[in-house]
This record gives sequence, structure tokens and C-alpha cells, in this order.
Amino acid sequence: MPINFKYRSGLSSVGAYQVSGIPYLSGSDAEIPANNGTPWEVSFPFVTQWIVVENTGANPLRLGFSVHGIKGLSTISGSAGPNATLETNYFVLAPSGSSQDRDLSRVKLDVRVKDIYLLGNLGATTTAQIAAGLTGIATEELTGTRVNWSGSSGVG
Repeated sequence: MPINFKYRSGLSSVGAYQVSGIPYLSGSDAEIPANNGTPWEVSFPFVTQWIVVENTGANPLRLGFSVHGIKGLSTISGSAGPNATLETNYFVLAPSGSSQDRDLSRVKLDVRVKDIYLLGNLGATTTAQIAAGLTGIATEELTGTRVNWSGSSGVG
């Protein structure tokens, strides 16, 4: 083994996901823009093991993994022109304290991501809180040809 070799965790390092995650908390309710605004981007300092997003506001909240996905700007394959069908590659969390089940205003996802995007739904702002467990894996591992979270191919 070369003297200058230094082992580091990568995306396929199982141990990085088995140990307890480094805590990440949003700290307070973040004001999330309405769906006609610019999505609120959360950039994590390391790749995540899991994330929890809770809608703490009075309006629905969109959660996605890219700007195009959360804004519904991607077209379904095979459709084009003025009649193109737009994909919505996000899901919606119910408002906090709504008559809907409280479990619908919070979600835990076991995903390895470096960014998430939040946006109000139905033209209204809302608020949210975020918690995550982080690995020691550098976010640069999730760039380039290794990922396609552009809002196409059903991801985003």
C-alpha cells in the first residue's frame, strides 16, 4: 500500500450509513416562498443518511430534490411543444394543524442527498423545520455523472 494512501468514506461505504448520523437541525421555522417564487434550497454540509421535513405552517408544502422537479418544469418523455405534459416530481406535505392526519405534515426519508428544495403550494408561503442525520461523505461525491436529479426521469 502506498505511504500516501488515505482511506475515506464514499457513497458505497456501508459503514457510513450504519453508524449514528451527525445531527443537522434547521434551528427555527424557515419561511418558505410560494410556488411562484424561487424554491428554498437546503444544502447539507455532508451527504445525508436520512432527512425529516415538517410543515409547521398553515399552507401545504412541496418537497423535492431539484428546482425543475419542485416547480414542475420537466416534460414527460415524448411530449413537446405547447401541449407538452409537465411532470410534478415533488410531493406535498399537509399544513400543520389541519383537519388532515398530523402524520401527513411530516415525512422521514432514508435518502442520500446533498440538497433538498422546499416551496409553498397553491400560491401561499408556509414555514418548515428540517432535521437530518449526516454521514462523513463529502457532497462532491454526488456530482457529475453519478446522479441525475435534474427533475427529469421521475426524479426531482
